[in-house]
Amino acid sequence: MKQIIVLFFVFLITLNGLAQTEHKYVKLSEEKKGKRLTLYATNTDSISYDLFLKVETKDYRRSSNRPIIRTIAANNKIKLLTLIQLTGTKGKYKSIFVVNEVAYALEVNKDHEGLDFKLDRAIKDKKVTLFTKDDCIICPDTKRILETNNIAYTEYNIDKDSTNYLRIIKEFQADKKNRFENRIPLLKVNNQVFNNIKSTEDFIGALREAFN
Repeated sequence: MKQIIVLFFVFLITLNGLAQTEHKYVKLSEEKKGKRLTLYATNTDSISYDLFLKVETKDYRRSSNRPIIRTIAANNKIKLLTLIQLTGTKGKYKSIFVVNEVAYALEVNKDHEGLDFKLDRAIKDKKVTLFTKDDCIICPDTKRILETNNIAYTEYNIDKDSTNYLRIIKEFQADKKNRFENRIPLLKVNNQVFNNIKSTEDFIGALREAFN
């Protein structure tokens, strides 16, 4: 129960900083049958999204006045809410619909936003390697993203063992088409290397590119 309250609180914080714009992949739609109005969300992307829906109305009866927080899987359609129109009303309502590609951490006392990226494609055949070091600020978040989403990976801390990292550098130096930047964390997925990761958002973008 405590986690639900904290998560809702974090969503409210998120809402304060978001303008209501139409999402590219996730749409809110409605179907009306008689006095029943049902709201649906449709996701046409290859990853999951977190949804927030709040409806304000005096023209409809509903089972709960609480905001709805749901996760919609890739290429999926889900029912969010059913409203029953009251007799003698015009059937008007206002809605706040927010789509988050990233789920924020439950621990709001951190000085950064933890990120839980959801991947829905098969990833078992991918070999994931993550290079970290002791003073890397975002490395703990990158590991948590992988672990939360059940992505198996091998970690090499270059402060403890730099052998594999030096091998990667040599591979890049041998291929003059690529420009290697000595930056940690470094992510390798099969033969793809992502070494321009400056933030957790960059890390999530690298994962999307690697697994899409």
